[in-house]
Amino acid sequence: MSKAVSQDNAESVVGSTRLADRIADTLGPGAGQAFTAWTAAKIVILGGLLVLMNRQQFPILWRTWLRDPNWSHGFLIPLFSIYLIYVRFGEIRAARRQVCLWGLLAVIAAGALQVFPYRIQNPWSAQIAMVLLATALVLYLAGWQVFKLLWLPILFLVFAMPVSQAIYTNVAFKLQNVAAFWATKVLELCTVQVQTRGSTLFVVNLQGREVPLRIEEACSGVRLLMAFVALSVAMAYMAERPIWQRVVLVLMGIPVAIACNVLRVVITATMFIIGREEFGKHFMHSFTGMMMLIPAVGMLWLVGWVLQRLFIEEDVEDDEDDQPAPETVQAGDTPGASDNSSASGEAKRGDGAHGLIEVLRTAIAKVSGFFEPFRKQQKLHFALALVILLAVGTTIQAYGWIAK
Repeated sequence: MSKAVSQDNAESVVGSTRLADRIADTLGPGAGQAFTAWTAAKIVILGGLLVLMNRQQFPILWRTWLRDPNWSHGFLIPLFSIYLIYVRFGEIRAARRQVCLWGLLAVIAAGALQVFPYRIQNPWSAQIAMVLLATALVLYLAGWQVFKLLWLPILFLVFAMPVSQAIYTNVAFKLQNVAAFWATKVLELCTVQVQTRGSTLFVVNLQGREVPLRIEEACSGVRLLMAFVALSVAMAYMAERPIWQRVVLVLMGIPVAIACNVLRVVITATMFIIGREEFGKHFMHSFTGMMMLIPAVGMLWLVGWVLQRLFIEEDVEDDEDDQPAPETVQAGDTPGASDNSSASGEAKRGDGAHGLIEVLRTAIAKVSGFFEPFRKQQKLHFALALVILLAVGTTIQAYGWIAK
């Protein structure tokens, strides 16, 4: 009886061990120890301190998102950043975490950038520096593997930061002229009588009367530009494709935004041509602004589809049939005699470069070995990050007192 019970206990232990192994395999290597209670506590402490020392910026962001229609998408950007982290959360948990000393330099530089905007009273620069400091902290305390997965979701928050009015006005002015120029070309292709003066279109309606259509700053396409570039970045991040294709997809967000805004102006101008000016100014203008997301997604998807179809990366297979036949050595010939001189020349030329590379590798290995004990002191690095944040926060508070 006791033997049977002990055998059942042993089988249950083996079964539970196998179950634990399966769970560990599902979560990935290192998933069990990647996020401990201490790791969560460090994230909460550093994140809370970062929010606390930038507490002046959040009311500014909230008011701008709420009152300025050009930045109403700011509410969605943090939610989308969270979603990007959620999509790769399994990889983040499984990634190896280790201190990166280069990140310490990045934290110091980002901390200095965080202080400077408060000195010159520039909210946009302070908000950008806040995001950069958060990114630098991830690199410093989590290392390259985690940083490669988190840098874009964190920097994605930049799209929610309202730019300064001077930059916005300058970009909007140029986009107004671009929209007016290309909308005129499209209308001329449709045999519409139209003239352009600056950012104003003068179209002739069906009654033969010339009607002015001015592209205002709010209709310049800056809002579409920010939204669709953010959309292209998100699509490039989530798609499994080569780096160069992701870069192309991100860059295509700019012409896609311009094309959508030109289409919006053409639709509005059509309302003016048929004599529905008030309808075009109010309802159609606002309606097309919301509907432009559909052609934008379609054009970006088409770009990604073309990139995948035109540029296919083939795997090189080493088949025996593809191998060249071995050369036959005739009598009296020394194998490889004709190649000895050229091979020896190439070897001599390569010895110098190879030796230099080996010297650099050895030097880097010695430097890394010297700093290795210091790099493993995780609590010390957490304390250093905490001290840097406290110093930055104290300096910001001091500038606030001086300003008052």
